[in-house]
Amino acid sequence: MDRRELIQWLVATAGLPSLAFGRQVHRRPLRRSLSAHVERTLAVATERILPGAAEANVEAFIDKMLADWHTPEERAHFLAGLPELDRRCRARAARDFADCPEADQVAVLTALDDEVSAAGTNDHWFARLKYLTVYGYCTSEAGMRALRLYPLPWRYDGCAPV
Repeated sequence: MDRRELIQWLVATAGLPSLAFGRQVHRRPLRRSLSAHVERTLAVATERILPGAAEANVEAFIDKMLADWHTPEERAHFLAGLPELDRRCRARAARDFADCPEADQVAVLTALDDEVSAAGTNDHWFARLKYLTVYGYCTSEAGMRALRLYPLPWRYDGCAPV
């Protein structure tokens, strides 16, 4: 599934209530629950998956979603899979994922995406990473501005001075 299909699926299945929920998650105060290494890995991975994700602070969104909205089992499953990025980059370029050249990072993410697509499953940790990246980006102010969804069309200021 490519990014366009994922965005279309997100909007088609969840619609506007889902976007409003995502915006609320962005506004909540951040309670850091991930290590600095995991945050850095997430920041680089989300930027490679969807350029602009770093500006939208998607790694903090994912941190909040994992801490506040996922079950402990879902969180553990996701965090157990994330070191696979480092393992694959160490095998490829003898460095951690965040320290690899961009071409190696993209190659590792593409290989993972191909494997998940071939398996046809959405319960893989990488499928969750892609979903949270797109969801976090599309519900951030930076993402909504880039998608020309900001200012929000459903806003109503009934008490605004004339």
